[in-house]
Amino acid sequence: MSKEYIFKYAGSKESFLTILNSFHTDNSRFYYLDNYIIEVLADEIRFGIERIGHSGGNWFISKFAQENNQIVFRGTIQYIGPENSSTRTKTQKAFDKAGEILLYILLFPIAAIFFVISKILWLIRKIRKKNNPETTEDKLFDLMEKRLNCQRVINETNS
Repeated sequence: MSKEYIFKYAGSKESFLTILNSFHTDNSRFYYLDNYIIEVLADEIRFGIERIGHSGGNWFISKFAQENNQIVFRGTIQYIGPENSSTRTKTQKAFDKAGEILLYILLFPIAAIFFVISKILWLIRKIRKKNNPETTEDKLFDLMEKRLNCQRVINETNS
């Protein structure tokens, strides 16, 4: 069983969505806040807190629940990945693999340059001692508490 996290926002759903609108970049249901993505559905809200791979990542998934003039976000961190590819034939998978290998060969020089630059930037951040959240849970707390002004509720059943 996944650990349940609970956060409270002092205000209505409309005021919370007003805050999110400052991060809205187009007419979609997605909001982009630095390295985080927030997806608002009718009765559910998903907070993309950590990217894993090309098409997947860890999301804090919660329902909108309004209690005593505040919103309560109660949910778990779940991995959401790409669609299942089990319907592809062996020939299609072989062509995909060959294309992937060719792509790796062609993009290796660019990736090597990117790797060197990212290590230089990492070193600069370490020298400047800029603290970035490290774990998935730290990223969730950073997004919810520091950026969206929510308050963490200690859940005694999952401690």
